[in-house]
Amino acid sequence: MIEWLHEMPTLLGAGLLCLIFVVPTLIGSVLLQPAVARLMSGEKDANTLVGLLLNAYTLFYGVLLALLSVSVFDNYGEAQQAIAREASSITTLYRNISSYPEPPRTILLDNLRRYVDEEIGPGWSHQRQDEASSQGMALVTQFGEQIMRFRPDRAMGEDMLHRETLHAFDQFVERRRARIQAAGTNIPTIMWYVVIIGAVLNVFVLWLFDLKRTTHFIFGGVLMVFIGLVIYMVAVLDRPFRGTHGLKPDDLVQARQLMDP
Repeated sequence: MIEWLHEMPTLLGAGLLCLIFVVPTLIGSVLLQPAVARLMSGEKDANTLVGLLLNAYTLFYGVLLALLSVSVFDNYGEAQQAIAREASSITTLYRNISSYPEPPRTILLDNLRRYVDEEIGPGWSHQRQDEASSQGMALVTQFGEQIMRFRPDRAMGEDMLHRETLHAFDQFVERRRARIQAAGTNIPTIMWYVVIIGAVLNVFVLWLFDLKRTTHFIFGGVLMVFIGLVIYMVAVLDRPFRGTHGLKPDDLVQARQLMDP
């Protein structure tokens, strides 16, 4: 949801989303607020009752936004860690394979380099679209087949090195899968509807107050700017690899630099 925000600069995206919330609120304060306030005209000390309602409502709505913020921030951090873990596994594989005899060493190292070049290049475009690179998967499969064909020489102590390499390869495959799957962890659409409808109800409760129009403008404007900023933050962090705020393959790039001949 709100996919178009990912392609906008921070100030433009945040400002536009705040305007989407603020402008209808201010227009409604002129056109709708007097009619809404009349719903409480028969109550004694209506503003006190509305204040109690608003306090209870904003408490639950604030908790919802806080939980969403923590959730997307954790997912963003996990996605970042997934890239770092995969890069660490690639570095371990490179160091182990560098001790292999020829010709398997050159073949495996070349394959590993081509894999990293794919993932930090064309493959990252797929990652930004929450997809896996088919070429990257093919290179991983080829790499695994090449390792399995290697027959270590026990007399040279290659069997222990080969076991460590197989273990490192298993870790690499798991961490690659975790990095790809991290792109698909996002907030369900139903929760976005709850957040948006909750913001509208927030304004409705605010309009129940019998206050001057200027006061409604100030309260409504400040409240909607804050809600707009929080929703913007949640939206852009919800897809950790997309848009201008998307994660970059920096750790993979560093791993590739270590593999230069």
